[in-house]
Amino acid sequence: MRPVRVWMGLVLVALGVFGILDATDVLDSGDAVGRWWPVALVGLGLVAMAAQRRVSLGSVVITLAGLVLLTGTLGWATGDLLWPTVLACAGIAVLVGLRRHHGTRTPVAILSGTTTRERTQHLRHADVSAIFGGATLDLREAHVDGEASIDAFALFGGVEVLVPEGWRVSVGGLPFMGGIVDKTDNDRLRDDAPVLTVNGTALFGAVEVANHPKP
Repeated sequence: MRPVRVWMGLVLVALGVFGILDATDVLDSGDAVGRWWPVALVGLGLVAMAAQRRVSLGSVVITLAGLVLLTGTLGWATGDLLWPTVLACAGIAVLVGLRRHHGTRTPVAILSGTTTRERTQHLRHADVSAIFGGATLDLREAHVDGEASIDAFALFGGVEVLVPEGWRVSVGGLPFMGGIVDKTDNDRLRDDAPVLTVNGTALFGAVEVANHPKP
């Protein structure tokens, strides 16, 4: 996810430079920044798609949110866009949840809480989403043939992914006003340990990967 970090770094530097120029009366950039800042979100979503080489739920939602916010800042909309955007994101999450990957279930929590225990013997990929709620994907009885991946999406909510001890876990993603935390024990693992890659997107929410549930 290095391209994502590069993009975020460039955006922060640009905002800082424009802020300094505006404060020192060198350049009046406040109006332009106020109107065009959502482009940073659109770019973040597109860069994430390019870095992952696929279209994931998190990158789609970030791109959609950026486009909607840009519509608002440019004055192309006359009404409130917040709740329509949230509903659209919820709809996307539900549609993603309808997919099946080698028998695995894809939990989606919207304004509620859900726990899914996955026992598949050939896990390759799964999605888990929480929107204004909490979702737990329990993989401690699942089996991985070498490598597997999880897409975890949290919007004003929390996602918990539970993995068995002995799995090698790689966690990354896009935290925006949220957090992505790896609480697994990756010490003393076998060289041939199964590898689980967790791609998290946390927008005003949290994605946590652990070996044990929260107390």
